Amino acid sequence: MAVASAQAAVAGLADKYVGWVNDDLKRLDAAIAAVTDGHNADALREVYGVAHDIKGQGSTFGYHLVTDIGQLLCRYTERAIEQKKVDRAVIDAHVEALRTVVDNRIQGAAGELGREILDALKGVAEKSFA
Repeated sequence: MAVASAQAAVAGLADKYVGWVNDDLKRLDAAIAAVTDGHNADALREVYGVAHDIKGQGSTFGYHLVTDIGQLLCRYTERAIEQKKVDRAVIDAHVEALRTVVDNRIQGAAGELGREILDALKGVAEKSFA
């Protein structure tokens, strides 16, 4: 009974999740505004923090691709901080992917489309450090 009650509670909140994640995306936009193509570790840490929040909630509400994209953005910002090098276009690509998933209410892992999105984001991230 407790598990069923918890599942029902999460399902009831799922409708609110889209609003919450859109609020998080606004926070992400604000954090990204301070990132330049040079390097700004504090701004990147803020981007990481918001991306981490987004990553943490996605799967809970059935948006596994949001979690995966958020994870990739976290990895990218960590590496950018370590290497003292950032490419805003890479961050922007991740945010665009997140918005596409949320705006189109793409739940689950999204099969082949999801893999293509993740592979493309991994590719642009790798190129930025080459």
